[in-house]
Amino acid sequence: MENETILSGYVRYRPVNKTYYLMVNSRRLCTALSKQGTVPTVKVSRNNHFFSVGLNPSGNVFKPRSKELVTCISGNTLLSKKERENLTSNDSKFSFPVKVKINPGEFKLDRYDLYPDEDAAVLARSLSKNGVKIPKRIMTPKAFPHDLEFRHFDSKVIIEITQVRPSEKNHMNFRHQPQGGSIRAHIFDIYRMCVNTALLGKNNLTGFVILHQDWKNYNHIVDLIPELAKINCNIIFTDFNKSWEVDSSNKIMGVLVNE
Repeated sequence: MENETILSGYVRYRPVNKTYYLMVNSRRLCTALSKQGTVPTVKVSRNNHFFSVGLNPSGNVFKPRSKELVTCISGNTLLSKKERENLTSNDSKFSFPVKVKINPGEFKLDRYDLYPDEDAAVLARSLSKNGVKIPKRIMTPKAFPHDLEFRHFDSKVIIEITQVRPSEKNHMNFRHQPQGGSIRAHIFDIYRMCVNTALLGKNNLTGFVILHQDWKNYNHIVDLIPELAKINCNIIFTDFNKSWEVDSSNKIMGVLVNE
């Protein structure tokens, strides 16, 4: 399914009412449903390690909370005997983590509406229009060490984005000062992963750091570009104005096509 999305979640058992629940983690989906003013009803199925949630008028309520959605499930139908025993045991924590598939289109959304990072969402949407296959799993800070990643042929591509601009107090922008140091830290996160790959003798990782174009005025940033390029680590400058994601995705694709 083209718009299918994978979210994290967990199955929980409440001894007080002897009920099993599926909890789906997505603050963005909770917010969207609250804005729509709807409380959908869903049917839950299971295929191997994945639970699937789909709209169904005769299903159970899919209730949004502050950062997760909750629905009742049938323990006998969806859980193994061992899972039920573990959940109901006095020695357990009454829950275990799961992966959940949903189709955001059923909720009048697309998968990028569910990204917690807005910059990653708009860039991913633009890259997908360039033919990039963005992973179905929603990229959250807990699940991924960077803002965006995907596969391009045999290579892994990782991207870090920051809109931080140079401070009006110029001394704050030097390499060992808060603003300049913060930008270099973003670069280092991607650089470190590219270096580790190079040290292993591999050539299957390409990194990008997207910065505000005002940082082109600082030598301690610009002077890094040739060294970074040696290990497939690239800095892209943009103005973060309207359509910045189109400009950035075109630059990314330009690098990848020429590798």
